[in-house]
Amino acid sequence: MQTLDETSNLLPPPEEAEAPPLEQKFHEYNLALPKFPILFSLWLGSFLSSLDSTIVANIMNRVAEEFSESSKKQWIATSFLLTNTAFQPLYGKLSDITGRKSALLTAQFFFGLGCLLTCFARNVTEFSIARAICGIGAGGLNAISSIAVSDICTARERGVYQGYANIVFGFGQLLGAPLGGVFIETIGWRALFGIQVPVIMLCSVLAIKNINIKLFHVPPMKERYTLKNLSRIDIFGSLSLVATISGVLFLCSSQLNKLYLALFTIGSFIVFILVERYYATEKILPFELLTRSFCLSSAVTVISSFVVFGEIFRSPIYLQLLQNISVTKTGLFLIFPSISVAVGSLVTGWVLRNTKINLAHCAYQIIFGGMIMQLLGLGLGYLLLSHLNPDYTIYDMLESITFRSNSIWWKLIYVFASVLVSFGYACLLVATLVSIVFTVEKSQQGTMTGVFYLWRSIGNVLGASLTLVSYENSLSSMLWNYMFKTKRDDEYHFTKKQYYSLINDSSYLRGPNFPTDIFVRILDVYKKAFLISYIPNIALAAVGIVLSLYLVKHTYKRSSSS
Repeated sequence: MQTLDETSNLLPPPEEAEAPPLEQKFHEYNLALPKFPILFSLWLGSFLSSLDSTIVANIMNRVAEEFSESSKKQWIATSFLLTNTAFQPLYGKLSDITGRKSALLTAQFFFGLGCLLTCFARNVTEFSIARAICGIGAGGLNAISSIAVSDICTARERGVYQGYANIVFGFGQLLGAPLGGVFIETIGWRALFGIQVPVIMLCSVLAIKNINIKLFHVPPMKERYTLKNLSRIDIFGSLSLVATISGVLFLCSSQLNKLYLALFTIGSFIVFILVERYYATEKILPFELLTRSFCLSSAVTVISSFVVFGEIFRSPIYLQLLQNISVTKTGLFLIFPSISVAVGSLVTGWVLRNTKINLAHCAYQIIFGGMIMQLLGLGLGYLLLSHLNPDYTIYDMLESITFRSNSIWWKLIYVFASVLVSFGYACLLVATLVSIVFTVEKSQQGTMTGVFYLWRSIGNVLGASLTLVSYENSLSSMLWNYMFKTKRDDEYHFTKKQYYSLINDSSYLRGPNFPTDIFVRILDVYKKAFLISYIPNIALAAVGIVLSLYLVKHTYKRSSSS
């Protein structure tokens, strides 16, 4: 008898599977469904979600300036990602107990409601609350899309279709940033969110018509919405998880009592563990299914997501503040990483479909390669920014080669570094998703895919928030030291009003508020703050390489011994 391990398929190949007659009948029915109407219904929502995310990444600095609350801009990004993180794993379970269509319609409702409320925001707080509601739905749009694809495709086809899905997602990201720049400089950002409402309503109509997937483990219609069935959703686990992550974010970014926040965060995490271990009947984090390989790949997924989302939200602010590039032109810089996500997904899907080696081992090798690319991209970006002065000064790469800030060369290097980070991220995501299909039982694939998206979302929210918090905290401290504590050669005297104006309204930096020599030195402070924000990301990427290397060696030994 063959020894089973973490690299072995839990299920025999589809042609050999001994499934119950009804389950096999549903499986064959789903595979025979016309794919285009289903995929169009799913991917239109994913496209909107990805479009929305890069729109906000590019315009959030301008929105915060409009409300004169630049110091709070990290919450514009974090609020969306936080609820996305909390509710995304619930959609995996919701789709397993009520069906894919019901879960998708729920996600579309919250996404549309959040977009509508964003149009009427009057300050950063209201904007962030509306974005939080939008995030509740966005998490489901992406999760259900991935889960449903696994229902209508074979395991080997999934890598290719996941590549197609990431092309759609990448295309949305590609358009979002420049589209956001054009809108905010013409008709305003409110219309940008308002347009999404009728489109998501169209998505709901298409979902009602086309998403007709049958699942053996979903209860009959009359039992799906009973209290007994809905109680299987781990709402307390989700709430305690979001409380834990919120506590971490407030600890890093607020002036509230650190002791109370630390106790709250620790208490929330303990509650989450207790709920998942002893209370929840069907957990968002099923410990019994977490193998060593899945735990390692999950940790690497968190790190990779942290790195890429830190880059997504830091890059527009750097380009707009230090290089004085318009919002519209900043969007053009974000096009290339989006393209690399699509290309990376396709390449990974093709490799996994055509590989002759053990599929799990191949997937983990791709994960390792993805982390290497991300570290190289971060290192190159840090090196470039450390030698590139804002606006007009010279970047010395070698003594014989100089690039001016208006030169195309530093921009090409900057884009290439971003492409490396995004390409590595795309390879890692597709490889991890495909490995789930080959190591998880069919009835648990929805849940475990939700868990995977949970790890990715945790990385997203922590990466976006802590990168911006690192920058904001460093900037606040270094500006204060420069303006009021450091002994300077000049005789210029700063006022506290100038300091708080810089902190609360970043547009104040490039107004006629400082002499030229003072302005240049202030820009240098901003530059140092941006460089500091790179350090946690680079350190985590190095840890990710170590973990993924161990993952490759672990699976290789397992597959060799079996």
